[in-house]
Amino acid sequence: MNIIKKLIPLSVRKSIRPLSSKIRSFLRNLHRARMDRSSLADLKADLSTAGFAQGDILMVHSAMSKVGNVDEGAETIIKSFLETVEPSGTIMMPAYGSAADVEEGMKTGDIIDLRTQKSYMGKITEVFRTWTGVKRSSHPFSSVCAIGKDLDYMLEDHWKDPNISHADSPLGRIVERDAQIVGIGVTIAVGMAVSHVLEDTDETFPIEVHSPVFEAKYIDPDGVTVTRDIIRFDPEVSKTRIGSPNTEWINKMLTEHFSTLGVMRHFKFGNADSWVMNAAPVFKELKRLAKKGITIYLTEAQWKAMNGGNSSIDSWQAQD
Repeated sequence: MNIIKKLIPLSVRKSIRPLSSKIRSFLRNLHRARMDRSSLADLKADLSTAGFAQGDILMVHSAMSKVGNVDEGAETIIKSFLETVEPSGTIMMPAYGSAADVEEGMKTGDIIDLRTQKSYMGKITEVFRTWTGVKRSSHPFSSVCAIGKDLDYMLEDHWKDPNISHADSPLGRIVERDAQIVGIGVTIAVGMAVSHVLEDTDETFPIEVHSPVFEAKYIDPDGVTVTRDIIRFDPEVSKTRIGSPNTEWINKMLTEHFSTLGVMRHFKFGNADSWVMNAAPVFKELKRLAKKGITIYLTEAQWKAMNGGNSSIDSWQAQD
C-alpha cells in the first residue's frame, strides 16, 4: 500500500476511490440481500436486550455488511441507536481519514475540508456524518462525529493538542465519562483505540509509537482554515498494531482476555455478532498490561520470548 501511495499521485487515488467504493458496496449489498431482514423495531429490541438505555454515551463502531438486510439500511441502524438513548444520551462514531493524504496534501495544496470530507470508516459512519444535528471534531484525519446531550463536551477540545488522543480529545473524554464502546460486526481491535489515550498521556508507556510533529493545514467543520502542529502514530510501528494485517493473534488473545474479565459483553444486533465494553475499565486494564510490556503492538513471537515460549493468555489474568 505504501508503494502504491508513492507511485500514484493523491489526485489520481482520490479520483478512483468512488469507483472502488461502488464496487465494494455492490458486493456487500449482494451479501446482505441473502441475510434475514431486520426492521427498526427489531434492532431496537436487540439494543434493549443488550442493556442499552436512555442517557447512555456510546462510541459506535460498525460494519453494515454484518448487520444484514435492514429496512432503509444505515438510516434505520442510526435511528435504532438514537431512539434507544435519546433524549439524554449521546451517540459518537469515528469519521477517520488518511494521515498520509493530509501530509501529501500539505505538499500539493490539496487540503482536507472537514465540512465535506467523507468518513473512511464505513457506510453507517458516513450517513451519520451528514445526519441533521451531528457535529464533527476538529482533526484533519482522526475526527469523531457526535449527536446528543454531551456532544459539545465530547468534541470541542480536540484541536487543542498536537496529539490525536490527548486527555481532552474525544477518546480521552470517552475514558473520562466511562462511555460504552460498541462494536457492531467488528473485532475488538476498534475498541482498543482507547490505548491511544494511554500512549498520548502516559510517559511510562513501554514503546515509542509517534512520528515527528508536522504542520497540517485544513478547513475545520465551521469553515475556518486551521494551521496547527499534528503528531500522528508511526506507520512503521503501527504495522504490528492490533487490527493491522497479520495481527489475528493479539486480536484473539485480547478478546478472550476482556471477555474472561467480564469487561467485554456480547450480544446480537440484526445478523451481526456484536459487543460492548465500558471505556474506563478497558483503559485501566490496558494500563496494567502495558506495565508488563503487553500492548496492542505485541507480536506472538515477542510474547513467547517474554513468556518462556508459551503463547497462552493465562498469565495476563494475574492482578498486580
